[in-house]
Amino acid sequence: MTYRRPPFSCSPAKAGVQGAVKRCSVRPPEAPASAGARHPDGQRGFTLVEMLVALSLFAAIAAIGVGLLRSSVDTQDAVQARLQAMSGTNRLRAVMANDLAQAVQRATRGPAGEAVPAFFGSATGFAFVHAGAAAHDGAPRPSVERVGYALVGGEWRRAIQPMLDGTALSEGDRLVGDVTGVAVRYRGDDGAWSESWTSEPGDRLPRAVEVRLTRTGRAPLTMAFLVAPTIPPPPVPAEIAP
Repeated sequence: MTYRRPPFSCSPAKAGVQGAVKRCSVRPPEAPASAGARHPDGQRGFTLVEMLVALSLFAAIAAIGVGLLRSSVDTQDAVQARLQAMSGTNRLRAVMANDLAQAVQRATRGPAGEAVPAFFGSATGFAFVHAGAAAHDGAPRPSVERVGYALVGGEWRRAIQPMLDGTALSEGDRLVGDVTGVAVRYRGDDGAWSESWTSEPGDRLPRAVEVRLTRTGRAPLTMAFLVAPTIPPPPVPAEIAP
């Protein structure tokens, strides 16, 4: 236990004064030994400078935490966008590969009765007849349909023609957006590539199709697909000698 001197002191009276009388003088309290405010129970508090330093450290830690959280959210958003783009590209490849793998040698008739080749292609799109068509809404329909791919208004679209003769292709559905250019090539039986194709004569089909899409803000997308093989015509029977 620390001894504290009383705030007053007493001294004997001067000579000639009765010895029993003492003169007491009050002395001011001593200053605290250390800086900083003290609670009546002896505990030391915080100074204004200490509070400012603590608040500054807390603000710096909070700013770093917010930056890390923001970086994590941005990274997650970028990953999600990338995964969605990859998923869209995979779906596009699957749809086009499935259609071209089931191409058939079947010429059709247009709305005015004009002849339409089984496979017709240009540098910006192509259309053909393929098998394996699925029924919609349970309505009866043939198992073959005409399908077309083309660049329309900055979108790579897929259009269908369920009834082969006497109708036209629909407006189609968007497969890829923000397309600024497209280049399509067709490979023949001789291995040469060309920018156009027609199945006449003989309803011949290309061996492969290459599609190159140029998109805004992204790398060009090049896809190559095999086409169903052309069925050779049946051999002409030889004449039976008499």
